Amino acid sequence: MDQTKGQPEPLRLAAAETRLFCILSSMQILCEGHPRLLGLSSGARFVSHPPRVRDEPVLAGATFIDAYGCSIYGSVLQDGDRFRMWYQAWPEDFDGRDSLAVACVESADGVNWERPAYGLIERNGTRANGLTDLPFHAPSVCIDPDAPAGRRYRAFGYTHPERAVGYHIPTQGKGYYTAHSADGLRWTVEPGPLWPQADVITAAWDPWQGEGGAARIAFKHNGLSAGLHRRRFYTAEWRNGVASEPVSAFIADEVDDQVARSHGCLSADYYGISWAFSPGPTVAIAWMFRHHGPLGHSPGRLWHYGNQGPVDLQLRYQLERGGRWLALPGRPDWLTATDMPEWARGGLYGASHALDVGDETRLYFTGTKERHGWAGAGAVTDEFRRAYLGGGGFANIGLMTWPRGRLLGVRADLPEWIDLQAGGASAIGPPGLRLNVATRPTGRVRVALLDEARKVIEGFGFNDCDGFSGDHLDRPVSWRGSTELPADAPGELIGRVEIESGSLWAFNFNR
Repeated sequence: MDQTKGQPEPLRLAAAETRLFCILSSMQILCEGHPRLLGLSSGARFVSHPPRVRDEPVLAGATFIDAYGCSIYGSVLQDGDRFRMWYQAWPEDFDGRDSLAVACVESADGVNWERPAYGLIERNGTRANGLTDLPFHAPSVCIDPDAPAGRRYRAFGYTHPERAVGYHIPTQGKGYYTAHSADGLRWTVEPGPLWPQADVITAAWDPWQGEGGAARIAFKHNGLSAGLHRRRFYTAEWRNGVASEPVSAFIADEVDDQVARSHGCLSADYYGISWAFSPGPTVAIAWMFRHHGPLGHSPGRLWHYGNQGPVDLQLRYQLERGGRWLALPGRPDWLTATDMPEWARGGLYGASHALDVGDETRLYFTGTKERHGWAGAGAVTDEFRRAYLGGGGFANIGLMTWPRGRLLGVRADLPEWIDLQAGGASAIGPPGLRLNVATRPTGRVRVALLDEARKVIEGFGFNDCDGFSGDHLDRPVSWRGSTELPADAPGELIGRVEIESGSLWAFNFNR
């Protein structure tokens, strides 16, 4: 894994960059089964792009409200020229019951965070802290672009009325609720719950989810799968004030158990997911919880699912909204906790969603120093809590990044080819063929255009193409100096991408 000590440059959105951002946002992630991937040669391999992880956390416990730890059971948004982070704060006096403290910090660059004092919630005899009045566990915050100003911010989370002492919750019981706010600090919880289950929920605004977009939501709903009681995740959406019926989506099976055993564990389930949206496939970064024995599944207590073990990250992807979730062959880890910096070697838990910033994508994540369940089930002991006070807490928030559009792709060592189908004139993105691709210095990329009979169109063969190499997030393909596609080609238009010693990650191909 490539780790970096340097800090990312602050975001500078110059007007000249706007066009690049628009093009990058319309790129199609390349993955197995993509409807516009028509074929590829036998030596090409489907792969994922590893992220770069900062060696040090970007946020650690530093005040009474988060001295026991900071968890990005929450969201990071780029709101105007500022970044805002809503996170789960674990206070110095945490006793294992009150897990509803939601704090908000702000930043100019998304790396160095300021802790404003909002004066809303009293803790330790003072209101001079960064707590909001959102009474949620695992709070996800998004901006609803169509909502009136008083409801601009939308939050989803779990709450329990008996634990939400001092908060106003119009409730019919514990479960997953939604709330709205004008400023992201002062919240109105709406009557609920939306769903009666409990614990981890992640929600984010998907701008590609139908006209105007919608919030897409994944929440924990425990139950039996593959003969064991496990953490499972359902998905739903929310738009115009209405929540959809949930559907079963992330359910661990025997293959997940087999992968867990290769890690020295007994079984596995899903602890949560982080969303990564695109105009094509949706990627979910799955938090895979691998259970250790002997305190994993207890035959005498079927409801007691595994409680101890590491949490690692894998990629899942959905070719179309509402479709089935797929994985790379063998379900390899994207990131394994044991390979992380020391402060994150126990477990990894992502923010609600990945955030595109310029030409990179960021995912804020929680890293824990101990594996899940190290403190035991039930209330946190004073001994465990004191061990982490003064050292940033048991959980810190880190940052991983990768080049925009590079999560899944196709790798070629020897010369290989990949056939892509052009979209029609109404497809998202400008006309022409643009590639998100990287090669070694000895590599090369060329493209030939074929008609629906798989015949090379005159003037658009490999030898006509202006071949190139190197690292490109948005490389227009040209033939004899022109990027224009043949205007009179009837029927289907196919681009055969020939690549050697490189990887193709995303594309934009429209007539």
